[in-house]
Amino acid sequence: MKHLLFIVGDELIMSQNYKDYIYRAYEEKFQELSEIRIQSKTDKELPFLLEKLMKKYEFITLFADEQCYAIIAKILATLDEDNLILKDNTLVPDKAIFAKNSFVSDFKYCKINLLKVNTEEKLPPLLGEIYLDFKYFCLFGIDDESALILLETLRKSFEVSIKASKLLENLTLMKVTSSQAVKIEGFLQSVKKLFGPKVFLGKNPLHFIINKLLEKRLKISFAESCTGGNCASTLTKISGVSEIFEGSIVSYSNRLKHEWLGISESVLEGRGVYSERCVYFMLKGIFKTAQPDFALAISGIAGDEDREGIKAGSVYIGAMFKDGTYLQELLKLKGDREFIQKQAVLGAFYLMFKLKPEIFEF
Repeated sequence: MKHLLFIVGDELIMSQNYKDYIYRAYEEKFQELSEIRIQSKTDKELPFLLEKLMKKYEFITLFADEQCYAIIAKILATLDEDNLILKDNTLVPDKAIFAKNSFVSDFKYCKINLLKVNTEEKLPPLLGEIYLDFKYFCLFGIDDESALILLETLRKSFEVSIKASKLLENLTLMKVTSSQAVKIEGFLQSVKKLFGPKVFLGKNPLHFIINKLLEKRLKISFAESCTGGNCASTLTKISGVSEIFEGSIVSYSNRLKHEWLGISESVLEGRGVYSERCVYFMLKGIFKTAQPDFALAISGIAGDEDREGIKAGSVYIGAMFKDGTYLQELLKLKGDREFIQKQAVLGAFYLMFKLKPEIFEF
């Protein structure tokens, strides 16, 4: 199904946090951000633009600030040969499906959900029934090119299309698409048989791993340096994590690595802070403090300059289980500071997956 996210109004465009909120709500319903259009205000060309877009997309979700909402509602009513009426102090086309500050107009080839948005309030509900002709799944322990080769026979058998995106080394996101849901389900069942515990459904491996920890009530803590608390932040975005997370330590300086995590100063001297040895003792230190089931540790250079002879983007990660088993890796990442931090977080959670795959089986 071709769908469009359309944002109209300076107030929405200027508030980055609220715009991100819109993106999250939209992605939760449609499972992806496919195509996005942003316009600062309404103009005389908007009716013609909407008519054009209605021929291209099956569903348009249109977020408008209060200043633009009334004009767009009038345009949609006119295009649908409908009348505007007042419901809950909001102008709405008479034939539209309505909830507070949100309605859906059903045109011949397209549905449009218009939402009246105030950046100081919770988003109105996204309305309209949709059919998603795709599903996401992730494969670990195999590179994207090999995965596509192995899946080709299944793809032909079920007459589906597949696309791959490399998230990390040997962690691949796959998208399967078909106009028939039964073919998608049949394909996914066969993929599970082919790859076993190396496959899990969904597009976000972090959410999958965290939900497995919640399901099994396994506690986790972090010792973070260059990621500055991103592991903890990622975890706390998911409801219910207080059951498995009491806290963690962000030890950015060597002094706090020594005082809070108990790492000896000899380990931290020079380039030692950027090493597997340092990460190992960060893991041991957080276990002494928090006593979790799993611990993750990260230390490295997230900036764009080399330091102490270590290349920028070099990040050491470690995962340890309460039985003393652990894994460590060196990630060599390229990108800006935020991208490197997020990739390091993904890599650390994935390392935990690799350490105890039996815990995270689908």
